[in-house]
Parts: sequence; C-alpha cells; structure tokens
Amino acid sequence: MSERGAGYFRFRRKLLIGYLALCALLFSLLGWKIVSGYYADRAAAIALTQNSARAMAAHVEELIDAVDQPLRISALGIATIAGQSMSPMAIQPLLAASTRSSDARYWLLFIDASGKGVVASNNLPVNGVSYADRSYFQDAAANTADRLHVGGAADGRVSGRRVFFLSRRVESSTGKFLGVVAAPVDASKIAGVFEKARLESGMSIALTTRNNIIVARAPLFEESFGADLTNLAAVPVSLSSRAFEAKSPFNGERRLYAHAPIGSLPLRMIVGITRESWMAGFRSDLLAGLVGLAVALIVALFSVRFALDQYARLELVETRQRKLIAELGTAKQELSREEQRLRIIADNVPARVAYINVDERYTFHNAADGKAPLGALMGKTVLETHGAVIYALLKDDIRRALAGARVSVEHAYHVSGEERFFKHQYTPDITVSGKVAGFYAMVTDITEFKMIEARLSSLARVDDLTSLPNRAELLDRLETALARCRRAGGSVACLYLDIDRFKEVNDMFGHSGGDCALIEFGRRLRLCVRESDIVARLSGDEFAIVLENLDESTDAQGVALKIIANMATPFDIEGHLRVVTTSVGVVVANRFTDDARSLLRAADEALYRAKRAGRNRVEA
Repeated sequence: MSERGAGYFRFRRKLLIGYLALCALLFSLLGWKIVSGYYADRAAAIALTQNSARAMAAHVEELIDAVDQPLRISALGIATIAGQSMSPMAIQPLLAASTRSSDARYWLLFIDASGKGVVASNNLPVNGVSYADRSYFQDAAANTADRLHVGGAADGRVSGRRVFFLSRRVESSTGKFLGVVAAPVDASKIAGVFEKARLESGMSIALTTRNNIIVARAPLFEESFGADLTNLAAVPVSLSSRAFEAKSPFNGERRLYAHAPIGSLPLRMIVGITRESWMAGFRSDLLAGLVGLAVALIVALFSVRFALDQYARLELVETRQRKLIAELGTAKQELSREEQRLRIIADNVPARVAYINVDERYTFHNAADGKAPLGALMGKTVLETHGAVIYALLKDDIRRALAGARVSVEHAYHVSGEERFFKHQYTPDITVSGKVAGFYAMVTDITEFKMIEARLSSLARVDDLTSLPNRAELLDRLETALARCRRAGGSVACLYLDIDRFKEVNDMFGHSGGDCALIEFGRRLRLCVRESDIVARLSGDEFAIVLENLDESTDAQGVALKIIANMATPFDIEGHLRVVTTSVGVVVANRFTDDARSLLRAADEALYRAKRAGRNRVEA
C-alpha cells in the first residue's frame, strides 16, 4: 500500500479540483444567499411599511368620512333655523342628534360668525370662548366653498385634550356666513388605534398634515404630538416608491419610512420600521452561513483525506454496497420524516381522526383534543371507548361504513354532563380485492356552529328596536293559533294598531325621539294584554296583537278600548311630555275560512276605517 499508482494520483487531482470548486461554489452561494436575503428582507420591510401606510390611510379616511357626515347634517340643520333663535338651546339638539351614533373619539361644537363658541354636543362649557384664531375657523370663514376643512394638531381650548379639527362652513340660504360647525377629534384615540395596528415593536405609525406636522403617532404619542417633520433628512429608497430612509427625530435611530395620502385631504400616513428589523436577520444569516461554510469545508477536507486513504483498499463492489446502504438509509429517514409529518398534520387537524378495523377496534388515532393521549385508544373497540349509550347512536352508521358506504351524519350526546353536537364522517377502506378492511373516521365538534345557528334563527324573528316579535314571527304564531282554533274550538281575534300622527313625533323630536315613542308604545301594549297573547311590531309605527280564547267576541273591542285609555297618560320623550294616541282595527277570525294573512289584512282595513273616522278610536 506504500506505492501509489497512477489511478490514485488522478483520483487525488480530481478530488483537489473538486474540493476547490466546491469551496468557490459554497462561497458564491453563501454570498448570493446573504445578499439576496438582505435585499429580500429590505424589500419585505418596504412592502410592509407601504401596505401598512395604505391600510391605515384607508382606515383614517373612513373615520374622517364618519365624522364628516354629522358635520354635514349639523350644518344643514343650523342653516334651516337661520333667522330664528340661534341660542345654545336651539342648536344643541341639532348637534346631539347628529352625533347620536358616534363614539368617544370626537364631538361637535358650533362657533358663531364672530368666532365665539356657542354650544357643544357633549355639553362642554364652550359658550363665549373665542376660536377666532383657530385655522379651521379662519379657513372655513374665508372660503365659501362647500368642503371639509382640516385643521392641524392643537390642545383643546376647553377640553384640554390633544386634538385635531375638522370643520364645515355654515351659511344661510342667502349665502350669509352664520358660523362654523367643528369636530374636535381626540388624537390619543387615533394613536390608540395605531398602537393596535403595529405589526411589530419596531414599527411606528403617524398621521401628519401635508405641512409635516404630526397629529397622532404610536408609539411616543405625547412626545410626538405637534412635532414638525419638515427638516427630516429623507433618502428615497427608489424613484418609483413612496418609501425613504431617515433618522428618527425622537430617538435618532435609522428607520425606513413609507407614506400614503389620505384621499384628497391635506393629510397623510407615515409608517416607519427600524433598520434593525431586517439587519438582525442579515447578521444572523451571515453568522449561520459562515459557520455552515466552515463546517462544510472542514467536513469536505476530511472527506477528501478519507477518500484518498481508502481508495487503494476499496473495491468497486464495496463502493456500490456503501452507496446502496446510504441510499437505503436515506430512504428510511425520508420515510420516517414523512410519517412524522403525517402524524403532525393529523394531530393538528381540529377534529378526531382515526382508523377503525373490521372488528371495530382503533388501530390509529390522532391527539387533536388532548383528551385521549396518543395511543390511549389503540386496540380498544368503539363500545369500550364511548360506552353503551353513545355506541347505540353510532352502531348503525359503523355498520354502513363497514358495508362499504360513505357516511356523513350529525349526532348530539352528552360529554362531561354537557350536550354537544358532533359531525361523523366515515370513509371505507376498500382493498384491491374489493373487501372492506376498515374505515377512516373524522369526528368534528360542531357545537359552537349549532349554537350560532340557533342564535341567528332567533334574532331573525325579533324586532331590534322593541324586542317584540316581527312580522314573520307573528304570521307563524297567528297561523298556529288559527290551527288550534280549528282543532279545539275557541276564538282568535286580531288587533291592528298604529300611532296617530307619528310623523309629527319624528318631526318634533327626531328619529331618536320617535324610537323612544315606539319603545314605550310597545311596552304599554304588553301591559294591556295577557302573557299568552302575542304583541308584534310589523313595521314603522304599525303593531298587531293576537288574542286567543276570548269569552265573548266583544272582549277584543274591550281590550282595544283599554289600550286607547292606557295611551292617555303622556309619554316621556327625551324629557318632554306628549300625549300619544292610537287607532285600532279589530277583527274576530272565522276559524273555517280565515288564514293568517287574510285576518291581518282585514284588521288593517278596520284600522283604515278608524283613521278615516277621526283617529283615537276602535273600528271592527
């Protein structure tokens, strides 16, 4: 073995050339991987900031649209009372009505033409406070265009909050400037939304004006409020993007920023992310790559030496045998990894997955719910596992699956004292010869779905405002009452009611006052009838009552008169007392000919006659 043949030296020369080529390739691949990873991470950071900026810009635009709607409504409402009393008492209901659906992020205030505060929707003491120096007032006063005016960051003069202002000019039908309706928007609330939208700790989200004044930012809201970003030294990332790099004016760290306009408003979103967010990955990749390269080169070097030492002694058959063994080992590892992957997938499926053989015994199951540890059910029968009660429910389905049928059924049974719903899906395992060796079972807990389905079904049959049954529920229950009447005798009467001159209530108190009247009307109706009677809201101010098992046909009219008398007590509508009357149409059902819709239609016609006869009365 001391003498080396020509073949050995040729082999050694090839190994050395291959080793050097491998070194060059590994260095190239490492460099390419690290550089491409750096640029990929940087591009991902740019895309993240740009997408976040556009998403938050759309969110802020929706918020401003939501604030602008009550501004428009309030401006129109104040314009309609021009020439009348412009006192706080006259204007405050208009502001309050406009903001009835708003949240705590903003409120409305009216400033007269001299710049003095008049009243606020949330009762802040703004009367007499001067706002003439505010840009949102000056802008709206000087510009007659019908548009939304956006002010910058400021501390509320009365509220003391950090806010920015939206305002609209108010003028009479002749074009006379009456003042400004302003909406101070709480910037801290906007910053709170930004805080929740931050996808990582190194991200900052800021809302700025077009002249680069920060209105809201997360994090560092207090430190950044009203800060001027005009002198921010920005280096564009590319000519085609809205991204740039700059030092943060708050902590001096290098950051990547992206900005997006907010519609046509003089605002924009700026989203920043620390340079460290992608540089950390770059450094980690570099270190891992160098370590991996060093290990690979050392292993390759020892492999070359080992190959050279063994070349003279190894024969072709031995080389082939080692290659075959290595391939078999790799295949075994791949098979083991594949089994492990399938096991992980099965264990993470949100359902019980199992295989049950022809003896109804478990030969495989996952550990999805954690109640049966892996292997706990192996070899046990379905009867032993679930008990006689549940097995009685499943027995026929199991027989069908073992007969070769695909089964998909739902069952309800008690688990730990609680009723739960499960969906069972069985797929037979049919061999090449056509015999059934067992079946695959997947059992899914659908209890929450069933509960949601039941809640939705219930909500679809209840009136949202009064919590009374709606028209669909009334028709079903009226049909049921008529069926009982035909089957067992007795009587059914239908009362059709509405509120007299309900439009006047809406005109005087607005829709919120009308809603209060409808709720109180429905409550009084319930007090006038028995618990077994049905009171429903059909639509608008129209209601219906179904009475069963009356002693006399005139009893229905007696109930109607009781309702009219009960309505004589004035309603308290948002602090104002008003008498609300009703007209009632009464019909007693003919149990042989009437159905629910014809009975309801006859009662409606009786109501129409009561209206024509002067209202506040009963017609049968």
